[in-house]
Amino acid sequence: MFILTWFAATLRQYPEIAIFLTLALGYYFGKFTFKGIGLGSVTATLLAGVLIGQIGISISQPLKATVFLLFLFAVGYAVGPQFVRGVAKDGVPQALFAVVQCAFSLAAAVVVAKIAGYDLGYSAGLYSGSQTISAAMGLSTDAINRLGLAADEAKKLLDSIARRLRSNLHVRDSRISDRDSAGLPSTASSRPRQGM
Repeated sequence: MFILTWFAATLRQYPEIAIFLTLALGYYFGKFTFKGIGLGSVTATLLAGVLIGQIGISISQPLKATVFLLFLFAVGYAVGPQFVRGVAKDGVPQALFAVVQCAFSLAAAVVVAKIAGYDLGYSAGLYSGSQTISAAMGLSTDAINRLGLAADEAKKLLDSIARRLRSNLHVRDSRISDRDSAGLPSTASSRPRQGM
C-alpha cells in the first residue's frame, strides 16, 4: 500500500512523469487486438490519461496549452492530406452551403429580433442561443464592450445576453422534460446541441 501512495504522490508532484506514463501505457496497450478489434494508440492513450488523472494530478496552464497544441498539430498532420483531398474534391459546394447557412441563421435572428423589438444584448443572446455558438456570445460581449457605452448601459446589454440564453435553455429543457414525461421518443431536434 505504501508503494501505491508513494507512486501517486510522485505523480502529483511531477506531472510530467504522469504525461509520459500516460503516453507509454497508451502506446503499449493500443497495439493489442482481440479478434481484429483494438483500441489503437490514440484511444488507449486517452483512456490511460483518464485513469491516471483520477489520482488528482494538476498540470500547469502553460503545459496544458503546449500539450494541447501538440495534440492539434499531430491530428492535423495525420488528417491533413485526407482533408486537402476532400476539399479539392467537394470543397466548393460545402463552402457555399456553409456560407448560405451562416447568412440564413444570422438573417433569421436579425428579423426575429427586429419584429420582437429586442435590444442589442437580447438579440445577441438570441443568436448565440439559437445556434448554440459560444463564440458568438464571446464576440457579442466583446463588441458591446467596445461600443464606448456607459458602464451601466453596457452591463444592461450584457445582462440581457445572459437572460436570453437562460430563456433559450429553459425552453429547450422544458420541451425535453415534456417529451420525456409523455413517454415520447426523443428526436435529434428536441435535444440541445453541443456548441464548440
